[in-house]
Amino acid sequence: MKMKKIFALVLALAMVAGLATACKEDKDETTAATTEAATTTTGDATDATDATDDTTAEPASSTPANVAPVANVSDEGSDAISLYGWNEEFTGLLDKWMPDLEYTYEMTENTQYQAKLDSALSAGDGAPDLFLLEADYAAKYVDSDNTININDVGIDYADLANQYAYTYEFTMDDIGAIKAVSWQACPCAVFYNVTVAEAALGVSEPDDVAPYFATWDKFIETAATVSEATDGACKIISGTDDIWRAFLNTRSQGWIVDGEVYVDEVFDQYFDLAKTLYDDNLTFQTAQWSAEWTANASNETVLSYWGPMWLVRFSLGLNDSADAPSNPTSGDWRAIPAPSSSYWGGTWLAATKYCDMKATAKDIMTKFTIDSDFMMGMAQDGEFVNNVEAMTTIANDTSFALEYLGGQNPFGILLDEAVKIDLSCVGPNDQDINTAFNNAVNSYLAGDVATPDDAITAFTAAVEDLGVI
Repeated sequence: MKMKKIFALVLALAMVAGLATACKEDKDETTAATTEAATTTTGDATDATDATDDTTAEPASSTPANVAPVANVSDEGSDAISLYGWNEEFTGLLDKWMPDLEYTYEMTENTQYQAKLDSALSAGDGAPDLFLLEADYAAKYVDSDNTININDVGIDYADLANQYAYTYEFTMDDIGAIKAVSWQACPCAVFYNVTVAEAALGVSEPDDVAPYFATWDKFIETAATVSEATDGACKIISGTDDIWRAFLNTRSQGWIVDGEVYVDEVFDQYFDLAKTLYDDNLTFQTAQWSAEWTANASNETVLSYWGPMWLVRFSLGLNDSADAPSNPTSGDWRAIPAPSSSYWGGTWLAATKYCDMKATAKDIMTKFTIDSDFMMGMAQDGEFVNNVEAMTTIANDTSFALEYLGGQNPFGILLDEAVKIDLSCVGPNDQDINTAFNNAVNSYLAGDVATPDDAITAFTAAVEDLGVI
């Protein structure tokens, strides 16, 4: 199935970049002016479909005026750099790709991570040199003096030219300083199970399955077909929250506009879809990350899971260990485009104001987010890296195949989605606000509140209780 022209998408992203702060909750006109002034765009008018096409996608650049990076940074602390994070994904990458690195790692459960980090940054004692950030709360730390400009660890903004522009635009502070860098981009696709597709739809190849997910109307039709064809034994998704980010990421405004809670009209369709799925028993009504949700990825009862490469590789266990994936259905999955574009997550590295291991911090940031040769190795392992050169090369490589996707090369699909990513509507408190919204939706689905308007009223109250406005 042919995609839109990459060139048109890159131009669109460039225009979004120049207006990035229109949705940003706490960014001011300084960042917008700096971003717009430096915007340049190049690209080829070629399709991003599969590995047989000439797939290219160059990033739109909106780098602010560069501050001279600190020369000859050094390590003044201990022999081991200290890091904070919430899971073992990045340490796994460090152990694989920088095996001689000496580091300490403080891991805290995601729900408690910000509290742990805030305490350490406030006290200074035990604060990390580097720490990991998610999109849902990165702005909180970027817009504080707890993080330092990447120039301060010796990185030149010009070195970011091959990254997807949204990844560094997102981590600019109020005066346009870049405070964090990411090794990954997170465009989403639909990953479907071949065995379930054949049983429920009578087809299994990506070109044949894709039309069943072409629009949201087709998605609902397909949901009914899957349930009916299998007498309810299989469902199109595990729970309604599997698709909600496809709506979250097509908003025109963030959650807070002019100091008030704002619910974008795109969620009108989500309320309707979620209600149909729930009332017609078209999902297993699981909660994302629950034991049931995870189990359904390996028992051949769910047709599709939606997300970026990190989801299928690690969260669904398809490639958590290349030698022994924990999911026995590894190899029985394929990727197709979703009805609407979306991204999910992303992880950034930021240096704290307490960092006294700047040379090592620079080395880690450079290797994982700038060094094209280094990042090519990660991409060949299935990571969608934050490097346009690497991803474009692999998307066009007709010999590239991922065993856990049955020999498919998914990067042509994902490359086309990556240039559409826009994080300008993401605010510093989105993690908590997103949770409050999903709680309100679930109350509506369960009948605890009568209408979507009632759910939005409850959601608004919950956000006000968070004290973020």
